[in-house]
Amino acid sequence: MELQQLRYFLAVVEEKNITRAARILRISQPALSRQLQRLEDELNGVLFDRTPSGIVLTENGYYLAERAREMVTLADKIVTNLTTEETLHGDLYIGGGETTSMLSVIRAFHEMHQQHPEVTIRIHSGNGQDILDKLDKGILDFGLVIEPFDVKEYHHLQLATADRWGILTRRDHPLGRQTTVDAADLRNAPLIISEQTKDQQQFAEKTGLDFNASRIVGTYNLLFNASLLVKEGLGHALCLEHIINTTGSELIFVPLLPNVTSNTFLIWKKEAVLSRPAKKLLEWINDQLQIKKGTDA
Repeated sequence: MELQQLRYFLAVVEEKNITRAARILRISQPALSRQLQRLEDELNGVLFDRTPSGIVLTENGYYLAERAREMVTLADKIVTNLTTEETLHGDLYIGGGETTSMLSVIRAFHEMHQQHPEVTIRIHSGNGQDILDKLDKGILDFGLVIEPFDVKEYHHLQLATADRWGILTRRDHPLGRQTTVDAADLRNAPLIISEQTKDQQQFAEKTGLDFNASRIVGTYNLLFNASLLVKEGLGHALCLEHIINTTGSELIFVPLLPNVTSNTFLIWKKEAVLSRPAKKLLEWINDQLQIKKGTDA
């Protein structure tokens, strides 16, 4: 199995049509079909079914597509890092969940990009386990993780801002008219919680919430879809502040009492050899943190 074959396969997956993929790849359709057949023969399985409306991935095809994207991304990243010359250029791969702390990384990149416009940023959004998986595989340069998280296995920086916890609820709900909510308010309320939060004993202790006794009506990985459940009146989403813009909407964020905040850490693998763009970004982030410390002093 060669990288070029994987690129051909991914082009067909993207276009859902062999003819269009061949045109984009600038090869003949028969040549592309032969490459795909060789790939199927080598993997001893059918990767997609051909239908009048286009190609449909099989279960094996879906699996290969996911792994192929990772392999091609990593290969491109290696080539870029090894061929970077004196002028700083290349890609930065950063993954994280939904947190406003990502803004501090983006602001550092913005300042860096003004001096090094040949560097591009590639942001991957996902839950904590997804981010760690891609970081450990070398696909990401950095990951953003929200405490409680054991950062001892990674190099890490604590970012300057902390996120406040509360609920996302409807403005016309009685809880939406309160300035704060506590464990007693939520004891019998239908809750929508993140997959990460539900297993965190430390978080439960901070908030006084007993998830085993709570009315959990749903879980989420990323908050946008959970906000749709809230809009439909299915429950209240336990979440971080400022992830969903509630201005002028039927939704509102109500903070928890007692006040519960979580710090965010930028992490990277201890054994990783960072690319020049990644090292430069760390310099900019460290500079920002030092400026913040000086301001707070």
